[in-house]
Amino acid sequence: MFDMERRPRVVVSKCLGFESCRYNGQIISSDEVKEMRDHIDFITVCPESEIGLGVPRDPVRLVRDGQDKKLMQPNTGRDVTSEMKDYCADFLKENSDVDGFILKSKSPSCGLKETKIYAAIDGAAPVAKGAGFFGDAVLKYHPKKAIEYEGRLRNYQIRDHFLTKIYTLSSFRDVKNLEELQKFHEHNRLLLKSYQEEMYEKLCDLSEEGGSLKDYEEILYELFNRPPECESKIKIMSELFIELKSDVEEDEIEFFEVSLDEYREGNTSLNVPLSILYTWVLRAKDPGLKDQSFFNPYPRGLVRLEDVRTCVVRDYWNY
Repeated sequence: MFDMERRPRVVVSKCLGFESCRYNGQIISSDEVKEMRDHIDFITVCPESEIGLGVPRDPVRLVRDGQDKKLMQPNTGRDVTSEMKDYCADFLKENSDVDGFILKSKSPSCGLKETKIYAAIDGAAPVAKGAGFFGDAVLKYHPKKAIEYEGRLRNYQIRDHFLTKIYTLSSFRDVKNLEELQKFHEHNRLLLKSYQEEMYEKLCDLSEEGGSLKDYEEILYELFNRPPECESKIKIMSELFIELKSDVEEDEIEFFEVSLDEYREGNTSLNVPLSILYTWVLRAKDPGLKDQSFFNPYPRGLVRLEDVRTCVVRDYWNY
């Protein structure tokens, strides 16, 4: 069963519902971030105000400088590149023990890939797009953590993967020895298998043979590099169904199979076949299955009943 006390640590752009700190003194509403506030320990950040640009402030922009870029303030001609680089390095060093990041899209500081880049401080039109200074530093120093910008979290698959990753990584931070590693692995074995079976087998070997925590962690991060395919989750559920169906009525079996097909076709949420399956797990009274994180990888309060998405996993997960 899900650990109700667990609260991942996530760095979030302060303007996303926490403080009116945008260049124009405004605040941005994000339903996704708002929903998470009761379940996650957020560490807020506004790099531009933190380096003394003030609120409100003259906007800054990314300006191409050969193969590099600068952070410039067109109205004043001020170059704040050095201050921003120092702040990013100091902040990320002080907050290295976090599970993820939610950053403001298109921001010259926090943007991850859609920030406009100009040829000159007074250039009228952007010539390229890329990451802001803080976003770039996050991708450089914490590339394996869960990193998203607020807009992408409206997508069910992206949000589900992000939440699963931060809660699993948060749990792994508590693992200090082989005994705890084995408990972690057992609790998450179906979830890990649903992501990438080949890497799951490597994790099994490390947990069973007393491998190092560092080796396990590296493979765990690699496993969570991409979300699981829909068919992978269906495979796990089908294997459990075979294990449990001897105690299930014929009409229940038919209902489950229909719900599985509807999930495969994108006409119902994963929660439908998963909930049916979990009732059978409870009926079987098997603690080894009942406590699997596969059924509840994050708090139920973060599950949206209206989420229905197809099984297609697009190629837009990594920056």
